Amino acid sequence: MATTDEEQRAATSAFAVNGAAGDGRVGPLGVPQGLSDAEYHDEPMTLQEHLKELRDRLIKTAIGVGVGMALGFFLAQFVTNYFVQLVNRSCAAVVNGHPRCQVVALSPTEQIVVYFEIAFYIGVALAMPVIVYQLIRFLAPGLTKTEKRYVYLLMPFILIFFTLGVFFSSLVAIPNMMHFLLNFGNQQITNMISIESLLGFFSKLALWTGIMFELPLVMFALATIGVANYQFQRKTRKYAVVVLMIVAAVITPTPDPGSMLIVWAPMYALFELGLILARIATGRRDRRLAAKPAA
Repeated sequence: MATTDEEQRAATSAFAVNGAAGDGRVGPLGVPQGLSDAEYHDEPMTLQEHLKELRDRLIKTAIGVGVGMALGFFLAQFVTNYFVQLVNRSCAAVVNGHPRCQVVALSPTEQIVVYFEIAFYIGVALAMPVIVYQLIRFLAPGLTKTEKRYVYLLMPFILIFFTLGVFFSSLVAIPNMMHFLLNFGNQQITNMISIESLLGFFSKLALWTGIMFELPLVMFALATIGVANYQFQRKTRKYAVVVLMIVAAVITPTPDPGSMLIVWAPMYALFELGLILARIATGRRDRRLAAKPAA
């Protein structure tokens, strides 16, 4: 027997029953205890509607990345020049009358491949507001109007923190790593550096550093929607120290602890900032729940 939309909506609502014991009240994705259904204006969605919504959001995200990638082609030359000049500044020694460090292309197609890679990473960076917005819109049916307002207010800061992460990586972390890598070992050996390995890796590093700089905003959002309040996040501090060290070690290319600490220190500072924001968000949420009449 075919399942009607009404039956699917009922099943979706039944799956989202509130509370540990279930009090019978339902919402779009389950109304948290203490909040009234009136705060939600979205209707429950069927599985097919969720999948259609996901498809539409992914298509719009891909379009945003595509537009950003098109703009990235115009910036790829600037990025390439920056890293080539960075190599020249970090390795100024001369061996047998030739520069000790040279950036080379090892195949006829290497430079065009690098251009596409750089354009893609720039496209993702430029499309970050679109990516985040589409993600929020997909999750919006499960948020109250108050929570949606907080999340939308975060969007400008998402772009700001991501940009700060990219600039920190490009202007602070990467130059220090390059200096260590290019001046380590025998000074009589010439470093022949592939342009693809150079730009590909450091573009990934800049991208991941930008993403990690979103940590305090993620912590604030989780506290705002009640997924992880301040008390829970504070208990994770000792684990966060170790986890962030592992992340810093993974995304940095050098084995020396100095480069890892350069990346780890701001990430841990951002974690502490996230705890402050989470405390503010949890306090506001608790006061809002306390002001609600008991069901």
